[in-house]
Amino acid sequence: MKKAIYFTKNYKTLYLLIHGYTGSPSDFNGFPKYLHENYKVDVKIPLLVGHGGGIEKLDNISFDDFVRQFKNILKEDRKKYQRIVIGGLSWGAILSLLLASECQVDGVLSVNLPTKLKFPMNIPGLIHVVKYKKYWPKVFEPEYYEKIKDSLDYDQMHVNGLRLVNEGKKRLKRSLPDITAPIFSLHSIHDKVGSHKSVRLLEKKIKSKHKILLYTENYHNIFNIDNERMLFSAVAKFFEESSMNNNIQKVAAVVPAYNEEKHIADVLSVLSKTEILDEIIVVDDSSSDRTGEIAKSFSEINYIRNQVNSGKAISMQRGVEETDANIIFFCDADLKKLNTEIVTSIVEPVLNKKYDMYIGLRNNVFQKMFKIFALNSGERAVNRELWEAIPTVFKYRYRIEVAMNYYASRHGNGFGSKRFAYYQTIKEEKYGAIRGDFLRWWMYFDVFTAYILIAYYELKYFFNHSLRINNRKYLWRHKH
Repeated sequence: MKKAIYFTKNYKTLYLLIHGYTGSPSDFNGFPKYLHENYKVDVKIPLLVGHGGGIEKLDNISFDDFVRQFKNILKEDRKKYQRIVIGGLSWGAILSLLLASECQVDGVLSVNLPTKLKFPMNIPGLIHVVKYKKYWPKVFEPEYYEKIKDSLDYDQMHVNGLRLVNEGKKRLKRSLPDITAPIFSLHSIHDKVGSHKSVRLLEKKIKSKHKILLYTENYHNIFNIDNERMLFSAVAKFFEESSMNNNIQKVAAVVPAYNEEKHIADVLSVLSKTEILDEIIVVDDSSSDRTGEIAKSFSEINYIRNQVNSGKAISMQRGVEETDANIIFFCDADLKKLNTEIVTSIVEPVLNKKYDMYIGLRNNVFQKMFKIFALNSGERAVNRELWEAIPTVFKYRYRIEVAMNYYASRHGNGFGSKRFAYYQTIKEEKYGAIRGDFLRWWMYFDVFTAYILIAYYELKYFFNHSLRINNRKYLWRHKH
């Protein structure tokens, strides 16, 4: 029985590799050990769900079973590592690309991507013929068989492999444009399973950096070629160079402010002393007091002013548009007891890619009593991709924090939070009891509206998802 392969020393970078559908973790030959020893990275090659026993155990394993397996692995490993490169061989290449379109990774290695199969596997309708014969023997060239016989896990193919490739190809056509990580494509020109023209699918669809390296050997697993060390080195150097470029992270603080002349100086003084911030932007929402004058007295502040009072979320959006930073730290202008350590503690988890968003929970009495309200805090670090994924309907007044929590929980690495010893000036103190109370209830109305919109989006997703499942069941019944 084949087992998972791990080379770990708690390095900062992880290579998460996915073996072929009827392969095993040993598919990658000496590549994992080479990476671990020469480039100081951890390497994990999990055993695919259902693998390790007889081929009949693959009968009922679905595409989504594999997706869930590796999404769970990525979720846990993202908390441990600063960088994750995901890669796969053959069907594992399809899975790694699909995961890269849905999860945050720092690089993708695609080896012999089989989205364009060769004869006889590309015969139209073949899937309906072979369904009466689940397994069929693998055929190897004698020279190639000698290289892989000790690591061969299955000597048969499974009909589900063809189904998975066809389903993966359809999913990738929709998902490839969502990949932002650099991709290294390796492919054998004379591979007898998939054509090297498969890489054209990547070239047409992806928008990220893409390097292609073609080999003349007719091996489906090119990790068994004779000059393997040159191959290993080329892959490692590509992702090392990409890491150097991607490690340039810029953090901008965006401070929406409206009539905050009593408090904004203290907040900007702290932000100006916080070394983790590269830029500070104040968006004055058409204040009628000295807010703008005070903000402009800080030479390092980028001050912009809305022509008309537009609300908090629109001011936040304008601040984001003013910078090219990868990470945005949103900060309200009416805080007390804020310090540089608090700001740094909120930004660092996102800077280190442990979370897509991190929230600073305030020490106000009401927020300590009810965490659901505390999570709507205005102090949060968020990566730019998550902010840009939020629909415009949520970027209105006080709907925005609820929306950020929702989208961060549904996508990527989620969000984290921690309570700190700072607090916000309450509205009744700033505006008086009557007006402050009115503004508070107006804020609650915005928050309630946001929850209604989220419920709508959830129902829409549920019905669309249910419809797809029912359609699949209908098609399955009529095919079988």
